[in-house]
Amino acid sequence: MPDLEPARPCPSLWQLFYNFAMVGLFGFGGVMPWARQMMVDRRQWVSEQGFNELLTTGQFFPGPNIANVGIIYGRRLHGLPGAVVTVVGLYLFPSLITVLAGFAYAKWWSHDVVQQVFGAVMPIATGLMLGTTLRLLKAMPRTLANYSAFILTFVLMAVLVLPLWMVLLICIPSSLALSFIGSQKVAG
Repeated sequence: MPDLEPARPCPSLWQLFYNFAMVGLFGFGGVMPWARQMMVDRRQWVSEQGFNELLTTGQFFPGPNIANVGIIYGRRLHGLPGAVVTVVGLYLFPSLITVLAGFAYAKWWSHDVVQQVFGAVMPIATGLMLGTTLRLLKAMPRTLANYSAFILTFVLMAVLVLPLWMVLLICIPSSLALSFIGSQKVAG
C-alpha cells in the first residue's frame, strides 16, 4: 500500500499574490531561496520534490526561472488569473525598488559608503544561492545518472564557462541517455 501524503493547502488568488509579492520584496540577491522557503517550508504548498519538478520545468522556458515556477504553479491552481497574480506579485516591489534605486544610484554611487554596502551584500547573495543549490541537490533522487548529469552540468557551466544554450544542448540528451541506461540496468 503506497504512503499517502496529507493534502497540500490550496492558496487563494490573494494568498498567491501576497506571498509572491513578499518573495519579491525580500528576495534581494535572488528570489529562488526565498520562493523555495515560502512554498516548501513555510506554507507547505508543495513538497521538496514538487518544488524541484516546478523548477526543472520552469528552467526549460525563457525568462526568469522563479517567474516560470510561479506561472506554472499559479496556472495549475487557478488558471490564467493564478499565473497573472503570481507574476504581478513577484515583480511589483522589485520594479518599484529598482526604479527608485536607479535614481539613487545616479545621484549617490560615487560615495564610498554606498559602494561598501553593495560589496557587503554580494557574499550573502552568493551564500543564499549556494544554500538553495545544496537543498535541491539533497532532494534529488540519488542515482548515478542524476549525479553524473549534475557533475557534467557543473563542469560545463562553472569550469568551462560554456553558454547556457550549449550546456543545455549537451546536458539534456546526456541526462536522458544516462537515465535510460540506468533504468535498463534496473529492469535487466
